[in-house]
Amino acid sequence: MDGRPATQTDALEAKRPHRPLNRWGRFLLWRNRLLGAQWFQRWAARLPISQSIARTRASDLHHILAGFVYSQTLSASYKLGLIDLLKDRAATFDDICRHCNLEPDAARTLITAATALDLLEKADQQQWVLGQLGASVHGNPGIHSMLRHHDLLYADLADPARLLRDRSEASLRGYWPYVDGNNDDPLAARRYSELMADSQHLIANHILDAARLSKYDSMLDVGGGTGTFARLAAQRYPGLETSVFDLPQVVASARGNTSEENLKFFGGNMFEDPMPRNHDLISLVRILHDHDDEPVAQLLRRCFDSLPSGGTLMIAEPMAGTRGAMPIGDSYFSFYLWAMGSGRPRTKKELSSMLKAAGFVSIKEKRTHIPALVRVMTAKKPNVIFY
Repeated sequence: MDGRPATQTDALEAKRPHRPLNRWGRFLLWRNRLLGAQWFQRWAARLPISQSIARTRASDLHHILAGFVYSQTLSASYKLGLIDLLKDRAATFDDICRHCNLEPDAARTLITAATALDLLEKADQQQWVLGQLGASVHGNPGIHSMLRHHDLLYADLADPARLLRDRSEASLRGYWPYVDGNNDDPLAARRYSELMADSQHLIANHILDAARLSKYDSMLDVGGGTGTFARLAAQRYPGLETSVFDLPQVVASARGNTSEENLKFFGGNMFEDPMPRNHDLISLVRILHDHDDEPVAQLLRRCFDSLPSGGTLMIAEPMAGTRGAMPIGDSYFSFYLWAMGSGRPRTKKELSSMLKAAGFVSIKEKRTHIPALVRVMTAKKPNVIFY
Protein backbone atom coordinates (compact mmCIF):
# COMPACT_ATOMS: atom_id res chain seq x y z
CA MET A 1 0.00 0.00 0.00
CA ASP A 2 1.11 3.58 -0.59
CA GLY A 3 -0.22 4.90 2.70
CA ARG A 4 -3.45 6.42 1.35
CA PRO A 5 -6.89 5.05 2.34
CA ALA A 6 -8.53 2.56 0.03
CA THR A 7 -11.40 3.93 -2.02
CA GLN A 8 -14.39 2.48 -3.84
CA THR A 9 -12.48 3.01 -7.07
CA ASP A 10 -9.66 0.84 -5.74
CA ALA A 11 -12.13 -1.94 -4.98
CA LEU A 12 -13.63 -1.77 -8.45
CA GLU A 13 -10.17 -1.82 -10.04
CA ALA A 14 -9.26 -4.93 -8.03
CA LYS A 15 -12.35 -6.77 -9.34
CA ARG A 16 -11.94 -5.66 -12.95
CA PRO A 17 -10.26 -8.32 -15.12
CA HIS A 18 -6.93 -7.22 -16.60
CA ARG A 19 -6.67 -7.07 -20.37
CA PRO A 20 -3.92 -9.36 -21.66
CA LEU A 21 -0.80 -7.53 -22.84
CA ASN A 22 0.46 -7.80 -26.39
CA ARG A 23 3.97 -9.03 -27.16
CA TRP A 24 5.50 -5.61 -26.81
CA GLY A 25 3.94 -5.08 -23.41
CA ARG A 26 5.12 -8.50 -22.21
CA PHE A 27 8.63 -7.72 -23.45
CA LEU A 28 8.65 -4.42 -21.52
CA LEU A 29 7.66 -6.20 -18.31
CA TRP A 30 10.40 -8.80 -18.83
CA ARG A 31 12.94 -6.07 -19.57
CA ASN A 32 12.01 -4.11 -16.45
CA ARG A 33 12.25 -7.17 -14.22
CA LEU A 34 15.69 -7.84 -15.66
CA LEU A 35 16.90 -4.26 -15.23
CA GLY A 36 15.66 -4.22 -11.65
CA ALA A 37 17.46 -7.41 -10.65
CA GLN A 38 20.60 -6.76 -8.60
CA TRP A 39 22.46 -9.71 -10.13
CA PHE A 40 21.88 -8.25 -13.62
CA GLN A 41 23.01 -4.79 -12.53
CA ARG A 42 26.27 -6.23 -11.13
CA TRP A 43 26.82 -8.34 -14.26
CA ALA A 44 26.12 -5.42 -16.63
CA ALA A 45 28.50 -3.16 -14.70
CA ARG A 46 31.37 -5.64 -15.28
CA LEU A 47 30.64 -6.42 -18.94
CA PRO A 48 32.60 -4.01 -21.19
CA ILE A 49 29.91 -3.81 -23.88
CA SER A 50 27.25 -2.73 -21.37
CA GLN A 51 29.36 -0.57 -19.05
CA SER A 52 28.79 2.65 -20.99
CA ILE A 53 25.02 1.99 -21.11
CA ALA A 54 24.97 1.28 -17.37
CA ARG A 55 26.92 4.46 -16.65
CA THR A 56 24.58 6.53 -18.82
CA ARG A 57 21.48 5.11 -17.15
CA ALA A 58 22.96 5.70 -13.68
CA SER A 59 23.83 9.28 -14.63
CA ASP A 60 20.35 9.91 -16.07
CA LEU A 61 18.71 8.63 -12.92
CA HIS A 62 20.94 10.79 -10.74
CA HIS A 63 20.12 13.87 -12.83
CA ILE A 64 16.42 13.24 -12.18
CA LEU A 65 17.06 12.92 -8.45
CA ALA A 66 19.29 16.00 -8.38
CA GLY A 67 17.32 18.20 -10.77
CA PHE A 68 15.78 20.27 -7.98
CA VAL A 69 19.25 21.03 -6.59
CA TYR A 70 20.36 22.18 -10.04
CA SER A 71 17.43 24.58 -10.35
CA GLN A 72 18.00 25.91 -6.85
CA THR A 73 21.68 26.49 -7.62
CA LEU A 74 20.56 28.73 -10.47
CA SER A 75 18.04 30.42 -8.20
CA ALA A 76 20.67 31.09 -5.52
CA SER A 77 23.12 32.45 -8.11
CA TYR A 78 20.45 34.87 -9.29
CA LYS A 79 19.03 35.91 -5.91
CA LEU A 80 22.42 36.46 -4.29
CA GLY A 81 23.52 38.64 -7.20
CA LEU A 82 26.27 36.35 -8.44
CA ILE A 83 25.03 36.42 -12.06
CA ASP A 84 24.77 40.19 -11.97
CA LEU A 85 28.21 40.58 -10.37
CA LEU A 86 29.90 38.73 -13.22
CA LYS A 87 27.90 40.16 -16.11
CA ASP A 88 30.80 42.19 -17.55
CA ARG A 89 33.76 41.29 -15.39
CA ALA A 90 35.78 38.67 -13.58
CA ALA A 91 35.60 38.39 -9.79
CA THR A 92 37.83 36.93 -7.11
CA PHE A 93 36.70 34.67 -4.31
CA ASP A 94 36.76 37.61 -1.89
CA ASP A 95 34.71 39.70 -4.35
CA ILE A 96 32.06 36.98 -4.46
CA CYS A 97 31.96 36.58 -0.67
CA ARG A 98 31.54 40.31 -0.20
CA HIS A 99 28.98 40.89 -2.98
CA CYS A 100 26.81 37.90 -2.06
CA ASN A 101 27.23 38.46 1.68
CA LEU A 102 28.33 34.86 2.25
CA GLU A 103 30.79 33.24 4.61
CA PRO A 104 33.77 31.64 2.78
CA ASP A 105 32.52 28.06 3.12
CA ALA A 106 29.07 29.00 1.85
CA ALA A 107 30.55 30.95 -1.07
CA ARG A 108 32.78 28.02 -1.93
CA THR A 109 29.73 25.71 -2.00
CA LEU A 110 27.86 28.05 -4.34
CA ILE A 111 30.86 28.60 -6.63
CA THR A 112 31.56 24.87 -6.90
CA ALA A 113 27.93 24.04 -7.68
CA ALA A 114 27.48 26.90 -10.16
CA THR A 115 30.75 26.05 -11.96
CA ALA A 116 29.69 22.41 -12.33
CA LEU A 117 26.50 23.59 -14.06
CA ASP A 118 28.36 25.97 -16.40
CA LEU A 119 26.81 29.01 -14.76
CA LEU A 120 30.35 30.03 -13.78
CA GLU A 121 33.73 29.30 -15.30
CA LYS A 122 37.17 29.69 -13.79
CA ALA A 123 39.20 32.28 -15.70
CA ASP A 124 42.45 31.65 -13.80
CA GLN A 125 43.52 30.41 -10.40
CA GLN A 126 42.04 33.41 -8.62
CA GLN A 127 39.05 34.62 -10.70
CA TRP A 128 35.72 33.47 -12.10
CA VAL A 129 33.60 34.67 -15.01
CA LEU A 130 30.18 33.65 -16.26
CA GLY A 131 30.04 30.27 -17.96
CA GLN A 132 28.17 29.84 -21.23
CA LEU A 133 24.87 29.04 -19.51
CA GLY A 134 25.42 31.87 -17.03
CA ALA A 135 25.95 34.33 -19.88
CA SER A 136 22.73 33.08 -21.50
CA VAL A 137 20.85 33.61 -18.25
CA HIS A 138 22.19 37.12 -17.87
CA GLY A 139 21.17 38.06 -21.41
CA ASN A 140 17.64 36.69 -21.15
CA PRO A 141 15.11 38.78 -19.19
CA GLY A 142 12.54 36.00 -19.56
CA ILE A 143 14.68 33.70 -17.42
CA HIS A 144 14.88 36.40 -14.76
CA SER A 145 11.09 36.69 -14.65
CA MET A 146 10.67 32.95 -14.42
CA LEU A 147 13.17 32.73 -11.57
CA ARG A 148 11.28 35.41 -9.64
CA HIS A 149 8.04 33.46 -9.58
CA HIS A 150 9.26 29.86 -9.70
CA ASP A 151 9.57 29.79 -5.92
CA LEU A 152 5.79 29.38 -5.93
CA LEU A 153 5.98 26.37 -8.25
CA TYR A 154 8.74 24.78 -6.20
CA ALA A 155 6.70 25.29 -3.02
CA ASP A 156 3.76 23.52 -4.67
CA LEU A 157 6.02 20.68 -5.78
CA ALA A 158 7.37 20.14 -2.27
CA ASP A 159 4.50 17.64 -1.96
CA PRO A 160 3.67 16.62 -5.54
CA ALA A 161 1.28 13.86 -4.49
CA ARG A 162 -0.80 16.36 -2.55
CA LEU A 163 -0.71 18.80 -5.47
CA LEU A 164 -1.97 16.15 -7.89
CA ARG A 165 -4.85 15.23 -5.57
CA ASP A 166 -5.86 18.82 -4.80
CA ARG A 167 -4.57 21.88 -6.62
CA SER A 168 -7.22 24.30 -5.36
CA GLU A 169 -4.82 25.89 -2.86
CA ALA A 170 -1.71 25.86 -5.07
CA SER A 171 0.48 28.94 -4.63
CA LEU A 172 0.97 29.28 -8.38
CA ARG A 173 -2.78 29.31 -8.91
CA GLY A 174 -3.05 32.31 -6.60
CA TYR A 175 -0.33 34.06 -8.58
CA TRP A 176 -2.52 33.96 -11.72
CA PRO A 177 -6.01 35.02 -10.52
CA TYR A 178 -7.40 35.08 -14.07
CA VAL A 179 -7.45 31.27 -13.93
CA ASP A 180 -10.45 31.50 -11.57
CA GLY A 181 -12.11 34.27 -13.54
CA ASN A 182 -10.71 37.20 -11.53
CA ASN A 183 -9.83 39.58 -14.35
CA ASP A 184 -10.21 42.80 -12.34
CA ASP A 185 -6.99 42.66 -10.34
CA PRO A 186 -4.70 45.35 -11.87
CA LEU A 187 -1.64 44.07 -9.98
CA ALA A 188 -2.13 40.55 -11.33
CA ALA A 189 -2.68 41.92 -14.83
CA ARG A 190 0.54 43.91 -14.66
CA ARG A 191 2.45 40.94 -13.23
CA TYR A 192 1.23 38.69 -16.04
CA SER A 193 1.96 41.29 -18.70
CA GLU A 194 5.51 41.86 -17.46
CA LEU A 195 6.28 38.14 -17.43
CA MET A 196 4.84 37.66 -20.91
CA ALA A 197 6.68 40.69 -22.27
CA ASP A 198 10.02 39.55 -20.85
CA SER A 199 9.66 35.98 -22.03
CA GLN A 200 8.37 36.92 -25.49
CA HIS A 201 11.85 38.04 -26.49
CA LEU A 202 13.05 34.49 -25.91
CA ILE A 203 10.84 33.05 -28.66
CA ALA A 204 9.57 35.89 -30.85
CA ASN A 205 12.38 35.82 -33.39
CA HIS A 206 12.10 32.04 -33.72
CA ILE A 207 8.39 32.43 -34.51
CA LEU A 208 9.01 35.21 -37.02
CA ASP A 209 11.81 33.25 -38.71
CA ALA A 210 9.49 30.27 -39.15
CA ALA A 211 6.24 31.99 -40.09
CA ARG A 212 7.44 34.59 -42.65
CA LEU A 213 4.64 37.15 -42.41
CA SER A 214 5.50 39.26 -45.47
CA LYS A 215 2.41 38.06 -47.39
CA TYR A 216 -0.04 39.39 -44.78
CA ASP A 217 -1.49 42.90 -44.58
CA SER A 218 -2.63 42.95 -40.95
CA MET A 219 -2.21 40.81 -37.84
CA LEU A 220 -4.29 40.59 -34.67
CA ASP A 221 -2.35 39.18 -31.74
CA VAL A 222 -5.01 37.73 -29.43
CA GLY A 223 -3.90 37.73 -25.79
CA GLY A 224 -0.90 39.80 -26.88
CA GLY A 225 -0.48 41.67 -23.59
CA THR A 226 1.42 44.92 -23.92
CA GLY A 227 2.27 44.24 -27.56
CA THR A 228 5.77 42.77 -27.39
CA PHE A 229 5.24 40.19 -30.14
CA ALA A 230 3.14 42.53 -32.29
CA ARG A 231 5.80 45.22 -31.99
CA LEU A 232 8.61 42.84 -32.97
CA ALA A 233 6.54 41.58 -35.91
CA ALA A 234 5.99 45.14 -37.12
CA GLN A 235 9.71 45.87 -36.86
CA ARG A 236 10.54 42.78 -38.88
CA TYR A 237 7.79 43.46 -41.45
CA PRO A 238 7.26 47.25 -41.74
CA GLY A 239 4.31 46.83 -44.11
CA LEU A 240 2.37 44.75 -41.59
CA GLU A 241 -0.33 46.53 -39.59
CA THR A 242 -0.46 44.99 -36.14
CA SER A 243 -3.12 45.00 -33.42
CA VAL A 244 -3.42 43.51 -29.95
CA PHE A 245 -6.58 42.18 -28.33
CA ASP A 246 -6.35 41.64 -24.56
CA LEU A 247 -8.11 42.46 -21.32
CA PRO A 248 -8.98 46.16 -20.92
CA GLN A 249 -6.74 46.62 -17.88
CA VAL A 250 -3.83 45.07 -19.77
CA VAL A 251 -4.09 47.21 -22.90
CA ALA A 252 -4.87 50.38 -20.92
CA SER A 253 -1.28 50.62 -19.69
CA ALA A 254 0.09 49.59 -23.08
CA ARG A 255 -1.74 52.37 -24.93
CA GLY A 256 -0.04 54.99 -22.81
CA ASN A 257 3.41 53.59 -23.46
CA THR A 258 3.43 53.43 -27.24
CA SER A 259 3.29 55.92 -30.07
CA GLU A 260 3.57 53.51 -33.00
CA GLU A 261 1.02 54.35 -35.65
CA ASN A 262 0.87 50.80 -37.00
CA LEU A 263 0.19 49.21 -33.58
CA LYS A 264 -3.36 49.36 -32.23
CA PHE A 265 -4.86 48.01 -29.02
CA PHE A 266 -8.34 46.64 -28.44
CA GLY A 267 -9.66 45.79 -25.00
CA GLY A 268 -11.91 42.81 -24.37
CA ASN A 269 -12.23 39.26 -23.10
CA MET A 270 -11.19 36.85 -25.84
CA PHE A 271 -13.76 34.29 -24.66
CA GLU A 272 -16.72 36.67 -24.43
CA ASP A 273 -16.34 39.98 -26.25
CA PRO A 274 -16.46 40.58 -30.01
CA MET A 275 -13.07 40.24 -31.65
CA PRO A 276 -11.79 42.92 -34.02
CA ARG A 277 -12.26 41.87 -37.64
CA ASN A 278 -10.59 42.66 -40.96
CA HIS A 279 -7.24 41.07 -40.09
CA ASP A 280 -5.99 38.41 -42.50
CA LEU A 281 -3.80 36.88 -39.76
CA ILE A 282 -4.63 36.07 -36.15
CA SER A 283 -1.84 34.94 -33.84
CA LEU A 284 -2.13 32.98 -30.59
CA VAL A 285 1.29 33.07 -28.97
CA ARG A 286 1.48 30.82 -25.91
CA ILE A 287 -2.25 31.13 -25.28
CA LEU A 288 -3.84 27.75 -25.87
CA HIS A 289 -1.74 25.70 -23.47
CA ASP A 290 -2.88 27.99 -20.62
CA HIS A 291 -6.49 26.85 -21.00
CA ASP A 292 -8.55 23.67 -20.79
CA ASP A 293 -10.01 21.92 -23.82
CA GLU A 294 -13.48 23.49 -23.93
CA PRO A 295 -12.24 27.12 -23.66
CA VAL A 296 -9.63 26.34 -26.33
CA ALA A 297 -12.27 24.90 -28.67
CA GLN A 298 -14.41 27.98 -28.05
CA LEU A 299 -11.51 30.35 -28.74
CA LEU A 300 -10.60 28.57 -31.98
CA ARG A 301 -14.21 28.91 -33.18
CA ARG A 302 -14.19 32.60 -32.31
CA CYS A 303 -10.95 33.11 -34.24
CA PHE A 304 -12.45 31.25 -37.20
CA ASP A 305 -15.51 33.53 -37.19
CA SER A 306 -13.36 36.68 -36.95
CA LEU A 307 -11.10 35.84 -39.87
CA PRO A 308 -12.05 36.70 -43.44
CA SER A 309 -12.33 33.92 -46.01
CA GLY A 310 -8.82 32.67 -46.74
CA GLY A 311 -7.46 34.19 -43.52
CA THR A 312 -4.79 32.45 -41.45
CA LEU A 313 -4.57 31.48 -37.81
CA MET A 314 -1.08 31.02 -36.34
CA ILE A 315 -0.47 29.09 -33.12
CA ALA A 316 2.92 29.34 -31.41
CA GLU A 317 3.69 27.54 -28.16
CA PRO A 318 5.63 24.64 -26.64
CA MET A 319 3.94 21.35 -27.41
CA ALA A 320 3.78 17.91 -25.88
CA GLY A 321 5.43 15.06 -27.75
CA THR A 322 8.26 17.21 -29.14
CA ARG A 323 11.06 14.87 -30.12
CA GLY A 324 14.16 15.43 -28.01
CA ALA A 325 12.32 17.81 -25.66
CA MET A 326 9.65 15.69 -24.00
CA PRO A 327 10.88 16.54 -20.49
CA ILE A 328 10.07 20.20 -21.26
CA GLY A 329 6.68 19.87 -22.92
CA ASP A 330 5.41 16.74 -21.21
CA SER A 331 6.96 17.03 -17.75
CA TYR A 332 7.73 20.67 -16.91
CA PHE A 333 4.73 22.28 -18.59
CA SER A 334 2.37 19.51 -17.48
CA PHE A 335 3.16 20.12 -13.82
CA TYR A 336 3.41 23.91 -14.20
CA LEU A 337 -0.02 24.19 -15.80
CA TRP A 338 -1.52 21.72 -13.35
CA ALA A 339 -0.30 23.87 -10.44
CA MET A 340 -1.51 26.99 -12.24
CA GLY A 341 -4.97 25.46 -12.33
CA SER A 342 -5.69 25.58 -16.04
CA GLY A 343 -4.49 24.18 -19.34
CA ARG A 344 -2.15 21.46 -20.50
CA PRO A 345 0.50 21.01 -23.19
CA ARG A 346 -0.99 19.45 -26.33
CA THR A 347 0.53 17.48 -29.17
CA LYS A 348 0.49 18.61 -32.77
CA LYS A 349 -2.07 15.89 -33.49
CA GLU A 350 -4.39 17.14 -30.74
CA LEU A 351 -4.16 20.73 -31.92
CA SER A 352 -4.76 19.66 -35.52
CA SER A 353 -7.94 17.82 -34.49
CA MET A 354 -9.19 20.86 -32.59
CA LEU A 355 -8.44 23.14 -35.54
CA LYS A 356 -10.34 20.85 -37.91
CA ALA A 357 -13.30 20.77 -35.52
CA ALA A 358 -13.34 24.58 -35.57
CA GLY A 359 -13.51 24.55 -39.39
CA PHE A 360 -9.89 25.23 -40.34
CA VAL A 361 -8.12 23.57 -43.27
CA SER A 362 -4.57 23.46 -44.68
CA ILE A 363 -3.06 22.83 -41.25
CA LYS A 364 0.74 22.95 -41.38
CA GLU A 365 3.68 23.12 -39.03
CA LYS A 366 6.38 25.73 -39.65
CA ARG A 367 9.71 24.49 -38.34
CA THR A 368 11.39 26.64 -35.70
CA HIS A 369 15.05 26.68 -34.72
CA ILE A 370 14.32 25.60 -31.13
CA PRO A 371 11.18 23.42 -31.07
CA ALA A 372 11.77 22.67 -27.39
CA LEU A 373 10.77 26.27 -26.62
CA VAL A 374 8.20 26.97 -29.31
CA ARG A 375 6.59 25.26 -32.30
CA VAL A 376 4.46 27.03 -34.88
CA MET A 377 1.34 25.81 -36.67
CA THR A 378 -0.78 27.63 -39.23
CA ALA A 379 -4.30 26.91 -40.45
CA LYS A 380 -6.56 28.60 -42.96
CA LYS A 381 -10.21 29.54 -43.07
CA PRO A 382 -11.60 28.17 -46.35
CA ASN A 383 -12.40 30.57 -49.14
CA VAL A 384 -16.13 31.00 -49.63
CA ILE A 385 -17.20 30.89 -53.27
CA PHE A 386 -20.50 32.62 -54.13
CA TYR A 387 -22.44 31.54 -57.19
